[in-house]
Amino acid sequence: MTKKGFEKMKMNEDRWTKASFRIYSETKSIKDISAKINALPTAYHEKGELLSKRNPKSKVREENLWILHSELSDQETLESHIRYFLSFLRENANGIRELHAECEFDIFCSYSSINGQGGFTLEHETLKRLATYPVDLSIDLYPPEGSNDC
Repeated sequence: MTKKGFEKMKMNEDRWTKASFRIYSETKSIKDISAKINALPTAYHEKGELLSKRNPKSKVREENLWILHSELSDQETLESHIRYFLSFLRENANGIRELHAECEFDIFCSYSSINGQGGFTLEHETLKRLATYPVDLSIDLYPPEGSNDC
């Protein structure tokens, strides 16, 4: 069985994945970012807001954060989510280049498996395409729910 066949075979409910494309800026507003890339965020946080709206003593955000969540299922591979954002980046390459001087970008991925084991592969072609953009890749691993192995 090929590696791709094995990945597809494993695509079931023994794990979940999520991903978001994020843009951070101390100077560009959410409105400015949206206008430059002609897209609205699915979530955002503005500079000056409290980090925790429920805690009036929490720290204040030092930058604007524009977030676009992947529309793919949480049963898709991380590579599928990254390819989803590569399409978005390709469609908005000019705006991304213009924002680069005042913004930072990343694709933030979350991965969890029910039994606490597992992994993922990013093909070299996907990595090569991602490397053409000024975008960092962040991967956050989550233990299985109810895990008390702290």
